[in-house]
Amino acid sequence: MKLEVLISGENINLCKPNEKFALESDWFDWFNDPRNTRFLDQGVKVNTRQDQKNFFLSIKNRLVLIIQEINNNNYVGVISLSNINLDKKTCELAIVRDLKKNKLSTPLASLESVALITEYAFEKMNIRIISAGQHIGLKKWQNQMELVGYKVEGLHELRFFKNDEETDTVSIACNYKDYIILKQRRNKLWDGNEKMYKRYKKMIKIKQFSKKLAEIYNSEKKEYYDKIFNL
Repeated sequence: MKLEVLISGENINLCKPNEKFALESDWFDWFNDPRNTRFLDQGVKVNTRQDQKNFFLSIKNRLVLIIQEINNNNYVGVISLSNINLDKKTCELAIVRDLKKNKLSTPLASLESVALITEYAFEKMNIRIISAGQHIGLKKWQNQMELVGYKVEGLHELRFFKNDEETDTVSIACNYKDYIILKQRRNKLWDGNEKMYKRYKKMIKIKQFSKKLAEIYNSEKKEYYDKIFNL
């Protein structure tokens, strides 16, 4: 099944899904994989092809694109911008990959997808802030996203509730000002596998800002609010 390409990249394309793809592809099953749903609100009930078709037909105020690897034409995930507010120039980012295809031809395919849709949002949609909320367990992925401008904005105590799990979340965002800084330094937000991989190797040696923030948050917050609550 061939989808129309909206955004072309180095290793991946971002394609427009259609009703046939929603009903007949494995898109529905990406939301049944416990490795994905572990960190998502989805997964409490089984997702079906009909559910995915219904979702597609109900899409409003959202840009949903399917991630396609260029070298083999496999569709390996979905990325979206939701809650698009053109007056406030804001939207929210989400991405889910088909984890059954563990060996992608490009290890940084997900990161390139984020870079491409971020550039599209700023350049074509006049968006100025793209935000996302993430499960605290996705620290490594959040760290990767920093390479394309997504900065930690806050830690949120006990914001994720699912089954018996109650845990924290991290909020991140990329703003237009930071995007322009990166674009001027690189010419493009995604300037190639080789350069991005080198940045990634250097970055993992630097202590994450989210870890620094968590240390302050956990050590000083309790002490401060113990004083406040005992006034």
